[in-house]
Amino acid sequence: MKVLLTGANGYIGTLLIPALLEKGHEVVCLVRDKNLFAKQSAYADRVTIITGDLLRSHSMEPLPTDIDVAYYLVNAMVQTSGFAGLEAIVAQNFVDAIDKTYCKQIISLSDIDDHLTTVGLSRQHVEDILAKADPAITILKTTMMVGSGSIATELLDGLTRKMPVIIATNWAKAQEQPIAVCDVINYLTGCLLNEASYNSEFHISGPDVISFRQMLMIYGEICRNTVTKIVTVPQVSAALSSYWLNFLTPISYSHAKTLVENLKYDLISRDDAILDIVPMKRLTFKEALQQA
Repeated sequence: MKVLLTGANGYIGTLLIPALLEKGHEVVCLVRDKNLFAKQSAYADRVTIITGDLLRSHSMEPLPTDIDVAYYLVNAMVQTSGFAGLEAIVAQNFVDAIDKTYCKQIISLSDIDDHLTTVGLSRQHVEDILAKADPAITILKTTMMVGSGSIATELLDGLTRKMPVIIATNWAKAQEQPIAVCDVINYLTGCLLNEASYNSEFHISGPDVISFRQMLMIYGEICRNTVTKIVTVPQVSAALSSYWLNFLTPISYSHAKTLVENLKYDLISRDDAILDIVPMKRLTFKEALQQA
């Protein structure tokens, strides 16, 4: 089948391309800069490249009308006073373009955000816009993703590598249900034209429910072969924690800020209904680290 991929330069997009090609699908990538994509992707000569910026509809080349499925993997924008409005424009331009094709399904990936933070509210608005498109919508909401190069893995690596003793606040107590990146890819491909997933939202996660403190200690044990020492201190401001994470890890300040905001709450899947539609054995946190 012919699959449209937005966010092809993003973390998940770059991993999804070879998975789709391996299954025999024809992949069409919508990118802003064709030459940059060709330099960065090892699969550029095996996909069809369409140029366009979803923020500027007039810049977009027409999409092939015979697209079967479209992945909406557009990264969340940096949090500014107007980012929510910009994300809404991007989503609407995508819907306008996809409604001119024979696409049957849109698959979107975002984060679980039951507490509706500012970012969560913006994503919810984007999902509402996508749901108004002609194709059926499948929304996968993920917990913390663990894999080579993921933000969560870079965070764990940076903290355990640069600090002999990790100074933590209440965010270390947050309950997490991390998911292996390879399992995320399997869910994304498993929902392709799977009618049981149409017009539905699913939580996707791994099998383990553990605290972020436990994640740090397990990472130290498996990847550092050492005992991670963690000291909990009274409440520290979100801004200070964000700057601290930005300083100690490769994570940008905007991503660090989002992480700190999310770690105020437990990030656990509400149910495993997706396993009835895409059955598979999920990797544990330890197995995900070993694979990464």
